[in-house]
Amino acid sequence: MLAVLLSLSPANAQDQGPVNPFREADESELFRFDEQLVTVASRYAQTVRKAPSIVTLITADDIRANGYRTVSDALRTIPGIYLWKSPEGRDLAAIRGVISPDNNKLLVLVDGVPFYDGLYTHGFVGDPLPISAIKQIEVIKGPGSAIYGTNAFTGVVNLVTWRGEDLEGARLRILAGSGRRWDLTASGGGTEKIGNVNVNVSAYARLLSTEGFGFDVIPNGRRNIEGFDPREGLNVGGHFQVGGLHLQVHHMDFAHRFRQSTEFDDPYEGIGGDLDSFGLYYHDTFLDARYTIDAGAVSITPFFMAQKHDNPGAFFFTRGFETVDDGNGNLTTNQLTSTVETEKETTRWSAGLDFEARPGIDHRFVAGAGIENIEVSSVVDVRYDDGAHSAVLHDGFAVYDDCGAPSGYDSLRITLPEYPNRDCKNPALRTLYAYAQYTWTVLPSVELTGGARFDNRLAPSNSAPPPGLGLGGDLKDSTFFSISPRAGVLLVPSDVVTAKILYGRAFRAPTVRELLVVSEFDDANGEYPSTTANFQLKPETIHTVEGEVSAELESGFKARVDGSYSQLSSEIDKVDPGLYCNLPGALQVIGAEADLSARVGFLDANVGYALTLATYGGNDAQNNCQDGDRNDFANGDNPYQGRSQYEFPPHMVKARVSARATDDVRLTALGELYGPRPRAGWFAPDQPYDRALEDGPAFFLLHATASAMNLGKNDRFSVDITMRNVLGTRYSTAQFRDDASELGTDYRGQVVPRFEDGYTGEGRTVTVGVEMKL
Repeated sequence: MLAVLLSLSPANAQDQGPVNPFREADESELFRFDEQLVTVASRYAQTVRKAPSIVTLITADDIRANGYRTVSDALRTIPGIYLWKSPEGRDLAAIRGVISPDNNKLLVLVDGVPFYDGLYTHGFVGDPLPISAIKQIEVIKGPGSAIYGTNAFTGVVNLVTWRGEDLEGARLRILAGSGRRWDLTASGGGTEKIGNVNVNVSAYARLLSTEGFGFDVIPNGRRNIEGFDPREGLNVGGHFQVGGLHLQVHHMDFAHRFRQSTEFDDPYEGIGGDLDSFGLYYHDTFLDARYTIDAGAVSITPFFMAQKHDNPGAFFFTRGFETVDDGNGNLTTNQLTSTVETEKETTRWSAGLDFEARPGIDHRFVAGAGIENIEVSSVVDVRYDDGAHSAVLHDGFAVYDDCGAPSGYDSLRITLPEYPNRDCKNPALRTLYAYAQYTWTVLPSVELTGGARFDNRLAPSNSAPPPGLGLGGDLKDSTFFSISPRAGVLLVPSDVVTAKILYGRAFRAPTVRELLVVSEFDDANGEYPSTTANFQLKPETIHTVEGEVSAELESGFKARVDGSYSQLSSEIDKVDPGLYCNLPGALQVIGAEADLSARVGFLDANVGYALTLATYGGNDAQNNCQDGDRNDFANGDNPYQGRSQYEFPPHMVKARVSARATDDVRLTALGELYGPRPRAGWFAPDQPYDRALEDGPAFFLLHATASAMNLGKNDRFSVDITMRNVLGTRYSTAQFRDDASELGTDYRGQVVPRFEDGYTGEGRTVTVGVEMKL
């Protein structure tokens, strides 16, 4: 009954009108009352302390005080999270030793709704989303599929944008600095009562442009322009709420260059880095509509969301030189060039019903059911060779419709003679789901949580693979049924100690890229030039047991320790000679973290250490790569057996020290220390080379920010100045492990691992942020 008493106390009754205890956030019931709320763990408001997950909260004040420019900047400060890059230049966030080349083992939410593209189910955490429009970032390390389904595999990141009650006016924030980077974000909104109806409106708009000082790849022995990383972006969005109706809309236009077009061996390759001509482009429109019917102790919310994802691109490469004899003894040498245009357009939508009930002050029940659908409008690569006006399929890379033609090839405004235009049905992946979670506060010091989600993927709309591509199986084999349970115990033995014991199972469903994209088999080389689909892929699964103990000690000290054990099975990976497969065996991960915070006088300090031991085990699961000549696992063994997880650092330390002149004026130093990263065991060359691939060396990064908040009349201005990589540390993060064994020739003509040094890290930069409330 503690929540009822609190709601009736004078401090909570001032000018608030009647309080419905069944709809109020329940976080004032058992614990301290100054904690901020998160919704990421259970879809309703809880404190970090009570949420049935291990949660980290990053507020807008944290973003300003630490000078974060992107969501990635914020995530990289959390122990157990390692940031690196994909070959295309997208930011990847690896959690607790589990990595993904497409960032689809981490689920990104925008205001509680999944936000990812329909081809790779990539979760955007870098520049594509505007951090200045974010009120807070809620991060779960651990499984979240029991609530959110696929991709909530090793973690969930919820990006909470400003609402009308947060703003009550307008504000303008500009970030500018090194590399000709500037980022301008305007936000505005407010609340109003019209009659008996509450109206809540907010909106934001953002422009981004930068030319350099990002991560960059420099292959061995190749020339490049280090730090050249052009990016451009436009974002608009907002919320509109009238009574129980809530709409949110977000739109993103973003562009960056291909990171592999960087070998400036000749003038033509330099053209490949021109963002105006060649690059990756993203056009994303996201809509979520829901209406809550509130009946006191029960609420019902029907909803509909849709996301249109258009990801065109273009890149350029050279194919060497060709010498032609005209028959009269005249020789002409020409450089062979190719331009590839790509189109990747998908539509993702879901509809369903969420349900919430408070049968008693100590009980909470949430449930829901619905359907999720991803339709492929166009996925195809076409190539123009040597200035030709007619195109050919590039490596046969395409998703095929039910007529056996590349889906949407006419979207590139070309006609392939072998595929005349016709009215054909696009393929789609459709999943039915239902979930439920029950929370019971047994005693003031004990709370139990349990629940599960059920996902059933239906057969794709085109039930058979296109003919003549040498692929066995049937798309009906791609159906699956997955159960994702969770259970947790929360213990609060005293006012200053909290303990959590948690179990969860999560899954990641095969994506459109892994399941439906196919490539032509090259009989001459006996392989696929581009990794192709496997219609028998099954979901990846992970089981995680974790525990956390946190305590508030004497004199402003806080301590937290946690430990976890995870076992990942049926991992989907690219293997020779070019198929996606479920690997046999399992990745076993043992993790531990320790975190200590203190506030002494004018100093605030925090240091966190993360230990991650991730190793591939034996053949305790059957693979689905055994297909005639393409049997890569003749003995059924995991090809990675006995190896430590590629590139993920077993040891990392994240630290922050802040000196306060006042509560609003401070100087902050951030440190990141990464131990050696496993690489050497992943190199299996097909020919001799002159040195062994070495583990990634340890490195330390230091960042510093001076910030002054709430300056001037009416606290209208805030300023922050940040220098990242203060020491100018030269470091790198490797490419994904599939490229670890790729060989190339260095400037001496010797065979070496082509991407041994991976991506060179960002150099020293300075960024100034100014925010004004209008």
